[in-house]
Amino acid sequence: MKRLHWTLLALLTVLSIVAELNLAHAGAGHHWWSGIPLFFILFGFLGCGLIVAVAKGLGKLFIQKKEGYYDGSR
Repeated sequence: MKRLHWTLLALLTVLSIVAELNLAHAGAGHHWWSGIPLFFILFGFLGCGLIVAVAKGLGKLFIQKKEGYYDGSR
């Protein structure tokens, strides 16, 4: 089952890149960044990384407590 998941992920990745290159080549879109090959793939990847980094920072800042917090020893 794990092999099937990785195979499907690889297939979707290749299809996404091919579709993105075809759309960029056709000049689809109305903005200057729509013509840059792989722009939306990189934008999505960097955006996801930024969300993870911000969530991790907020978790360390607000959610995690220091060791011994619940023992009463501060």
